[in-house]
Amino acid sequence: MEVHETERSPHGTRPVRRRTSLACDTCRRQKEKCEGGPPCWRCQRLGRPCTVRGHVLSRRAPVHGQGESRSRVEGLEYIVRHFLGNVPLDEENVGRIAARLGSTPQEEASNVDEPFDVQFVSKNTAHYSGEFSHWNFSQKLRRKISCQIENFGVKEYWRPTQLQSSIQIVSQAMNHLPPRPITEFLIGMFFKYAEGNVFYMEESWIQERLERCYDPSTEYSLSDIPWVCSVFAVLAVGTQVAHMEDGQSETEELSLCSEDSVGLSLYHHACRLVPDVILAASHESVQAFLLLALYALPVSTGGLSYSYLGVAVKMAIQNGMHRKYNGGECDPKIIETRNRVFWTAYTLDKRISILHGRPASIAKSDISTDLPTDALSFSPPKFANNIAFIKLISWLGEVAETLTLLRNCSKKFIPEYLGRLMQIRAHISQWWTSLPSTVECRDISPGSPLFRQNSHLKLAYLLTYIYMGRPFMFADDWKNSLSEGDAMGSDPRVVLVQSCVQSALEILETLQSLSSHTGLCRASYTEFSSCRAALLVILAERLNSRKLHRFQEEMARGMALIRRMTGGSSSESEISYLQSLDAAIRQSSLDESDDATLHSEQQSSAYARFKHWTHAMKKDTCPGGMTELSSFSPLSFFHPEPGSSAQPRPNEMANLINSDWFSGDFTLDPGAFAPFQTE
Repeated sequence: MEVHETERSPHGTRPVRRRTSLACDTCRRQKEKCEGGPPCWRCQRLGRPCTVRGHVLSRRAPVHGQGESRSRVEGLEYIVRHFLGNVPLDEENVGRIAARLGSTPQEEASNVDEPFDVQFVSKNTAHYSGEFSHWNFSQKLRRKISCQIENFGVKEYWRPTQLQSSIQIVSQAMNHLPPRPITEFLIGMFFKYAEGNVFYMEESWIQERLERCYDPSTEYSLSDIPWVCSVFAVLAVGTQVAHMEDGQSETEELSLCSEDSVGLSLYHHACRLVPDVILAASHESVQAFLLLALYALPVSTGGLSYSYLGVAVKMAIQNGMHRKYNGGECDPKIIETRNRVFWTAYTLDKRISILHGRPASIAKSDISTDLPTDALSFSPPKFANNIAFIKLISWLGEVAETLTLLRNCSKKFIPEYLGRLMQIRAHISQWWTSLPSTVECRDISPGSPLFRQNSHLKLAYLLTYIYMGRPFMFADDWKNSLSEGDAMGSDPRVVLVQSCVQSALEILETLQSLSSHTGLCRASYTEFSSCRAALLVILAERLNSRKLHRFQEEMARGMALIRRMTGGSSSESEISYLQSLDAAIRQSSLDESDDATLHSEQQSSAYARFKHWTHAMKKDTCPGGMTELSSFSPLSFFHPEPGSSAQPRPNEMANLINSDWFSGDFTLDPGAFAPFQTE
C-alpha cells in the first residue's frame, strides 16, 4: 500500500501515515479515510478484517510479549461474542467469518452504490440529496426512461417560496439601520475583537452590502433577506465588544453597559427576519445563524446559541456544504466560501456540544468537503489560525470519543483507552510545537499583530488538556486500587491530572496577559469559558489536597479576572456558582482543621468551640468599630473581596451557618446581621 514510519509509545506502536495510495476495501466501503497499513490502523483499532482487493492483510507480530498478545486475543474474542453472540471461535470458524465479511465482490457493491447530488439553484443556494434518498432514486428512474421526460413539463420544487413574507419586511428593517459612521464603527469592532480564529465572512463582502443598504435606489428581493439579517447581527455583536476601544483599568468590572439596549434592538430586528432566512436556505443563511449564535454566546451558551448553531449546520447540510463538490457549474470562490462557512459552523457546533455535554449536529464520518485553502482571492490574515482552530476542535473530538469509550468499557480495557489518551496527548503537544511561532498561531508577544487571536488559540489548546484530565480528578477509587508496587507518577491518570492543573494555571497567566495589554472582553466565550474551567480545576485541586492556602493567590486572581467578564445572565450565574463553591471549600477546610485541633487537644466542649470562634471574631475588628467577620465564619461569604460584584442574599444565611455552633448555651448577636438587612 505505502511506506510507513513507526511511532512508539509505552502503550503500543502506531504507523504514521505519509500517503495512502490505495485504500483498503473495508475503509472504502465505509467511506472512511484509510490510515494505511498493512493492515490499516483504523481496521486494527476497530477490530475488523483489513483487505486489499480481497486479500486479507495479517497483523504485525506482537511487540509486547506473549502475555500481552494473549490478553489482546482474549479481548478480541470478547468483542466478537458481544456482537455475534456465543459463536465458536476456533481457527476454522474465525476464517469462515472473516471470509464472509470480506467476500463481497466489487461488482456487487457497485449495484447499490448511489452518489449524492448537489444542484445549484442560484449562486448562493444549492439543493443536496444524499445517497439512497427519494430524490436520488427518482433520478435513477428518470435515467432509465428512454424518452425525454423534460417534454412533460417537470416542475422541480426547491424552496417553499409561497411561505415567504412580503418584500416590505426588508425595507422596514432598513429604516432601523444606525447612521453610516456608527455602522462603520461597529463593523470595525466586529472584525477587530469578535471574529477571532474562525471565518464568518470577508470584510469586503459586508462592505459591498453596506453600499446597497445606504443607496436609496436599491431594490431588494427575497433572496437578499439572509445577508440583511447578517448585517443586523454583525452590528449587534459589534455593540457587545465596543467597550474594548475605550480601554479599562485593572480593577474595572465589565457589567452591562448602556449600549446593550442598542445591541438588543439590532438583534431583535435580525430575529424578525429569521423565518425567511430559514426559507431561503442559502449559504448566506448559514452565515446569518452563525452570527446570531455568536451574539447569544455570552447570554445563553448551551441554550439559544447551541440551537442557532444546530440550525446553521442543518442549513449547511441542506445546501450540501458538508460534501465535496466535484461539479463545474459554480465559481471556485463560492465553493471556497461554502467550505469556510461550513467548517466554522461545524467546529463551533462541535466545540459547544462537547463542552456542554450535548450531541453534535453531524458526525465526522458524514463530512467529505475539503478544508479551507489559502486562496489568493481571500484576505490573507489569520488563515493559519483558522486551520489550527479547526484542528484543535478535531483533537477535542478525539479526546471526547476516547473518554466515552473509556466510560463504557469493561475494566480490563481501561489500560488500553488510557494509553490511547496518552497517545492523543503526545500528538497534540507535538502538533502544537510544529505551528508557526512568529506572527501567527503561537506568537503571544504583546506586540504581535495577532496577539489577541493567538492568545485565544492558546486558551483553546490548554482547555483541551483540562477536558482530558478533569474526569480523573476525583479519583480516590482508582488511587486506592493501585498495588503497592505501582508508582503514582507512572499511572496515566496522574499524568493527565497534573497536566490539567498545570494548564489551568497557564490559562490564568494568559488571561492576565490579555487583561494587561488589550483588556478582557465581556462577550468573549473563549475568555470566559477558559477562565471558568481553570477556576473549577483549581477549586477541585484545593478540595483534593485539603490545603486551604494551596493556589490561594491564583484563585483570587482568577476570580478577579472572571468578575470583569460579566456579560449576561449565563455568565452571572456561573460566577455566583464559583463564589459559592469557593466559600464552601474554604469553610470545609477550616472546619476540618479546627476539628483536628480540638481532637488533638481534647477540647470537645461547647465552651471550647465558642472560645475559638470569638477569638477569630476579635482579631478581625475594623478601625471604624464595625466587626468584620473573619474567613473562619460562614458569613464571610457575604463580604466579597474588593472588586466583587456579589450581593448578599439574607435567605441564604440559614444554609451557610454551621448548626454545630448552636449546640452550646450561647446565641449570636443580632447586630451581626445588620449589614445584610434589606430596605
